[in-house]
Amino acid sequence: MLTFLGVKGFAIIDELRVEFGEGFNVITGETGAGKSIIINALSALMNMKMAGDVVRTSAAHAEITGHFFRGEEEYLIRRVIGKTGRSKAFINDDPVLSGRLEEVGNKSISIYGQNEFQHLLNKENYTAIVDRLISLERDQLLLKERFEALKKTGSELDKKMKEAEGKTKEMELLEFQIEEIARHNILEGEEESVRERLKTLKSAEKISACLAEISNGLYEGEASVQGVVKGHMGMLRHFSAFEAMDELRKRMESISFDIEDVLQEIRKVEKGLLFDPEELQVLEDRLSDIYRLKEKYGKTCDAIHKYSESAKERLEYLSSLSSDIDGLAAKKALLIKEVEGMAERLSEKRKKGSARLERSIVEELGFLSMKGLQFNIRIMDKGFTDSDGKDDIEFLISTNPGEPLKPLRKIASGGELSRIMLAIKKVIGGEEDKTLIFDEVDSGIGGRVADMVGKRLKDLAGTQQVICITHLPQIAAYADHHFLVEKYYEQGATRTGIRELSKEERVQELARMMGGAGITKKTIERAEEMIGND
Repeated sequence: MLTFLGVKGFAIIDELRVEFGEGFNVITGETGAGKSIIINALSALMNMKMAGDVVRTSAAHAEITGHFFRGEEEYLIRRVIGKTGRSKAFINDDPVLSGRLEEVGNKSISIYGQNEFQHLLNKENYTAIVDRLISLERDQLLLKERFEALKKTGSELDKKMKEAEGKTKEMELLEFQIEEIARHNILEGEEESVRERLKTLKSAEKISACLAEISNGLYEGEASVQGVVKGHMGMLRHFSAFEAMDELRKRMESISFDIEDVLQEIRKVEKGLLFDPEELQVLEDRLSDIYRLKEKYGKTCDAIHKYSESAKERLEYLSSLSSDIDGLAAKKALLIKEVEGMAERLSEKRKKGSARLERSIVEELGFLSMKGLQFNIRIMDKGFTDSDGKDDIEFLISTNPGEPLKPLRKIASGGELSRIMLAIKKVIGGEEDKTLIFDEVDSGIGGRVADMVGKRLKDLAGTQQVICITHLPQIAAYADHHFLVEKYYEQGATRTGIRELSKEERVQELARMMGGAGITKKTIERAEEMIGND
């Protein structure tokens, strides 16, 4: 139940505050006073999508506050809308996202305006309306879930069948790639090692000549360094008694040992330069293979091995496609059977429930001065099954005896739509804690019909709060709480206000609604009579 609504800086509203009561709340006022703007503000409170032009010209932002009670739960909802259209919403002062705001809004209020009446003119809405009216929403939801599962399975099956079309060639390619990588078995750091060995081998002849010349000069030639050193050592031995000369001999001896060490290193290097003439070609081929695999599978050794692992996984996946396809095909067939069965049972329930529904709606419309009207819910097979089932549903009416049934969406007037919507709402009942808001429910009606509509709104308000904007005194007369929206000028600006009327003020307002500006004793008496009869 909505107990309080506060609006600031919204459209032509500077600031207003109103406390609604239980039962039937009616809002009236002269044309242009801003009655519907109040409902628009309430709608904006629950709807995150709102343009910035709703902000009053003189205001920095619009702010709307609503206080709701639903069973044991209490909600203080506040929304602030900036001139750019960006907004923030709060529930009990905690910031919330649009999903939460919509959830609470859907639980708290239902707004029936001209757009909702137009809902009856869209054939696409009829299936949901029928399921709501005869309590088949759960059945329809279960069907939708299974249908979505069928769609998903079908998509997966189509994808795998498409993949399977070229899987033989792809598998052959993957097997070749895996084998090629495994055959060459490139090791971490191998490329650098091969390049260094090739560099050495390609310079081997020059290196050998250089080493031979060094070896000859140090040891093997007639005037080799080693020969000269040893000769000098022999000369120095004759003077070993002299300490200084013996020290020179020892140093010469150390040089000789160093020359021996160098020669050993030269021999090692020379051994490394000995190679099979084919080794150079083998190494060049190996380096070429490494370059080729890097170009095909990855720039590093690790990347090449990762490609191989990925190829193995893909090959395993493709190898299992046949069994996957068989499994998905069997699952799809089972889901088709399940969906068709659920759709058939749902169709039977719709047909059975629609017969009762037709009688209840016709009876209710008779009360609303539409006696003789025929209303039929035609359910036919649409030739395929989707998430809504297999039914093609059309609402048919005949407003005059003897006339054939025709689609409601093509022939119903605004007044008839208002009453049909009200009849449907009366038939299905409502949730006790949910507020029903009617805007333009009195479109296209008057006189006795308006009185009947007022009675039905009053009946609805017996179980839940109803707020109704009306320009008809016949409806306003049934109010438990009557509010007047009026426009006034203050400090050079137009403002809109709302206040609850006393019984005496209600009489004046109903008289105005009946007689316009010229309120007479007769209209006063008639207004008193209408309120007294309520």
